[in-house]
Amino acid sequence: MSDWIAKAQAHRAKRDAAIPSGLLVDLKAAGVPELPEESLPLPYSKTEPHHPEPTTIYPKDNVTGVPSKVLSLEDVAITETPIDKLLSLLATGKLSSVRCTEAFLRRAVLAHQLTNCATDFFPEMALSRAKECDDYLAKNGKPMGLLHGLPVSLKDQFHIKDKEMTMGYLKWIGNIGKQNSVITDVILNAGGVVYVRTSIPQSLMRCETHNHIYGRTVSPFNRSFTPGGSSGGEGALVGMHGSPLGLGTDIGGSVRVPSAFNGLWGMRPSMHRVPYEGAANSFLGQESVSSVIGPLTHSLEGVVTFMRAVLAERPWEMDPILVSMPFNEDAYALKNLQLKAGSAEPAEAFTQGKTQLCFAIEWDDGIIHPHPPITRALREVKEKLIAAGHKVIDWVPYEHLRCYDIIGRIYSADGGEDIKRSCDEGGEPVMYNLMSTGQDQPHLSTFESWQLNQEKSKYRKEYLDYWQATKDKTGTGRPVDGIIAPVSSWASCKHDLNDHVSYTTQWNLLDRPCVVFPVGFVEPEKDPKVALENAYTALPGNVDQIYWDRYDPEEWKGLPINLQVVGKRLQDEELLGLAKVIRDAGATLH
Repeated sequence: MSDWIAKAQAHRAKRDAAIPSGLLVDLKAAGVPELPEESLPLPYSKTEPHHPEPTTIYPKDNVTGVPSKVLSLEDVAITETPIDKLLSLLATGKLSSVRCTEAFLRRAVLAHQLTNCATDFFPEMALSRAKECDDYLAKNGKPMGLLHGLPVSLKDQFHIKDKEMTMGYLKWIGNIGKQNSVITDVILNAGGVVYVRTSIPQSLMRCETHNHIYGRTVSPFNRSFTPGGSSGGEGALVGMHGSPLGLGTDIGGSVRVPSAFNGLWGMRPSMHRVPYEGAANSFLGQESVSSVIGPLTHSLEGVVTFMRAVLAERPWEMDPILVSMPFNEDAYALKNLQLKAGSAEPAEAFTQGKTQLCFAIEWDDGIIHPHPPITRALREVKEKLIAAGHKVIDWVPYEHLRCYDIIGRIYSADGGEDIKRSCDEGGEPVMYNLMSTGQDQPHLSTFESWQLNQEKSKYRKEYLDYWQATKDKTGTGRPVDGIIAPVSSWASCKHDLNDHVSYTTQWNLLDRPCVVFPVGFVEPEKDPKVALENAYTALPGNVDQIYWDRYDPEEWKGLPINLQVVGKRLQDEELLGLAKVIRDAGATLH
């Protein structure tokens, strides 16, 4: 056995042994198939970069209903309480943080047994912290902060002082955090309780969650399908109600895709609003397209609570690259849209208490056609918004293939050196990764990187002008308020197939904030497979047709369908207000 394999297996066994036996559920007695022992993935190679399907056979069952069968009624009730009500109970002492944390620990461990979503559990630390929150409330008569007593899960990128973290690389085994990441401190300062960290792919640069240490994370809705990545552990955990609020990161869709594949609300904030200082990452120093931290949760209120709580802690005083922008309640209430163009007086529609907005629908991006369930969701959301009195127009994508090319070259500008070095230091082979294939991309010179950044800036300016020009089409006197678009071409997929992400990377390059929201589930009778007309052939290998041919309504049955709404750069609160309008129009699942 290779040394790296033994090292990986030993660390995984250490994690498993650290889970208190009292938190584990006997799945066999409950009649639930356990996950199979996974065969090792073959390393990435130029001739066979990845494999069409994993060699391990995963069960096709939906395990989201298991907790209600094996956990106590009280644990189920606590863990399925909406986050705004949960925070109210915690802030008033009607529910203790200790009891709440106990419930989420049990459900998180069960979620992990079913989906392999966690890298670390911290029961002793979490319960001690929860007691601290309860004692503070009893002594001071007020909550510690906006997240008082709330269990919060962290992606395996965020340091916790004195705790080991690997970030999915063998070289990090034995790495003990010397201090918290800033976001960890922010969550604790706001009253949060950190109790679990969740799995990621090797390198982070993949919308599948798989690494040599912890193996593969699976979807709770169909375990032969992926929960997405790179925040796939968070997606599976929150999707199982094992966490009320999970923190992920997004450089190409890594919060949005897991949110979508697990039927959740999620957000990619604008760059430099949420603190990233002190977090581990691949490509540190690459600032052409920055990774951002965003929430995964079950409601719009969860997303808004996250942004309010983080910004209330004045994180720009802890992270030097953040903009000093407190949460803008007026923007969230859309008051900035309540003026006639060129006037200081409210428009007539607003004085009547009704805000008329104009959304644009991106039916496809000109690269990959979305599957029938996604198109149905777009159509249903359009109908709901029109019925609510809003305007909806079509969005014609502006050279999205050009964007996909630019951002792909940015991701691979180092020729895969960062990933290769990290793997070499741990003695492990490079696995297939989505954005940079590791070893066969050209290493750009400094001058070439500068030219690439110029391409990015030119495209951003052209897209801004293109967006602004829509004011002549909206009928509101303003440009389009937000774009409603697919998050992915499909509602999840079988493992190792999710290797195209143009619907998300588009907005990373442009640094546009996005909110993901659930619409429904795949229903074969409503989402039949039809022949694809006019398949795009812009990418090598007729990729559009290949993705379309993979769809099978029966195999996809019951998987969540999500969309995203895209807003204006640094207008994150306004975007949340737009998401609320969509939710209030009845266009979202919850």
